[in-house]
Amino acid sequence: RILEGDKEELGKVQAVCMAGIARCTLRMGEIRRGMSYVREANDQQLCRDCARILEVMKQSADAAVLYELGEQYERAAAIFIKTKNLVQAARIMPKVTQPKLHSEYALKCEKDGQFEEAVRSYEAARDMDAVVRLCLDQLSTPERAFEIVRATSSSTGAQLVAHYCQREGNFRGAIEFLLMAKCSEEAFALAKTHDCMDVYTKVLGDGIGPEEAQSVASFYEGQHELGQAGHFYSLCGQYARALKLFLQCGEKEVDRAIEVVGKARNDMLTHTLIDFLMGETDGVPKEPFHIYRLYLALGNYAQAAKTAIIIARQEQDLGKYRQGHSIIYEKIRQGPGPK
Repeated sequence: RILEGDKEELGKVQAVCMAGIARCTLRMGEIRRGMSYVREANDQQLCRDCARILEVMKQSADAAVLYELGEQYERAAAIFIKTKNLVQAARIMPKVTQPKLHSEYALKCEKDGQFEEAVRSYEAARDMDAVVRLCLDQLSTPERAFEIVRATSSSTGAQLVAHYCQREGNFRGAIEFLLMAKCSEEAFALAKTHDCMDVYTKVLGDGIGPEEAQSVASFYEGQHELGQAGHFYSLCGQYARALKLFLQCGEKEVDRAIEVVGKARNDMLTHTLIDFLMGETDGVPKEPFHIYRLYLALGNYAQAAKTAIIIARQEQDLGKYRQGHSIIYEKIRQGPGPK
């Protein structure tokens, strides 16, 4: 019946027969002829079956070729990488999804000096620390490494970049990435040595801890930058010391002095500042408006309102109606009056 007309059925039978011949030919060790039969068959499953046969027979190169024809790209890539056939591997790596294979391929490429190709596969493997290392050490693209670490916040990557910056004399960059790597003490030492404390404090920002703030405050005090020292003493809760330094700066740091007393809510500090504003300390009375702002900072709105009215009347008596109006408006805007 098959011989009389069913060509489709005949074709299926012939395919099955040729597949069996191909497998037997390979097992007999006639690799070239067997490979030819497999290619002629143009059957994906046959390619996979024969690839496994060849792999068992330690015919890795031919097995990899058939795995590729059978679209088992991971298996083919694993063999190409193991046998260091990087040219063949490069062709199919875009079709490979396993991170482990990309890492192995990238490592082989790196050893072979193919750094750009290694970077592409490290990226596919999501090993961004390795990408950072190659950008710094081999590809001379440090800015790319900086961007990657800022995006990933990787501690290992940050340490690599920090050490690179130190070698290049870029101490401001080194401080930034040392802090990202949680190497605060090393970053602080660099900031002190190379006059980069502004970078250290800017990177830490609101996340600066009490111990770090105290270290920064001591540094600035030693540099006679009393306003900055007072600010950081305030951040670590040493309000009395902060106020003392602010007052040594005269009226220049009055705003900060008022702020720290408002935070402290301490009677002794409040009286110390009032004495300074009234001129008891240096014989120079300060602008009454500062007293008003101190009461606001302390939440004493009733006293602030009384003070605002007194100041406004004084300004009006001097013919400064605009200033008087401004003071009253500011009081209404900033806080409730007495009830």
